[in-house]
Amino acid sequence: MPSDKKMLSEALLVSSSSDKNNDIRKFFLGAIGMRADGVFVSSRNIPSLGFTNDCQHHAEARLCRKLTPGSTVWVSRMAKGSGDWAMAKPCPSCMKKLRSTGVSRVVYTIGPGEWGVIELKGAKY
Repeated sequence: MPSDKKMLSEALLVSSSSDKNNDIRKFFLGAIGMRADGVFVSSRNIPSLGFTNDCQHHAEARLCRKLTPGSTVWVSRMAKGSGDWAMAKPCPSCMKKLRSTGVSRVVYTIGPGEWGVIELKGAKY
């Protein structure tokens, strides 16, 4: 299993692959998943046109389409100006999608150099 810190840094690279200069958002979020078969997949958040409570634009929700039961997910949020890690704990809707996909573990950035882990042993799939 790769180190959490390394994978969170890799997820930051995924988050910053968008055109940051023309993007009005203050944060970028990227997610990497390691499927049960060892294959890595990734996704990033995309801007939505207006405010919406639908999480379809969230990196985690978009990543779920590429995952298999037993996957591990790393989610990183980066502040646009400083590039610092920021809180990236999945929202309740994304957590529901991660559980229903069968994800077993979610690691997310909290702040500069800090991260949290959610073990989903009882994931429904």
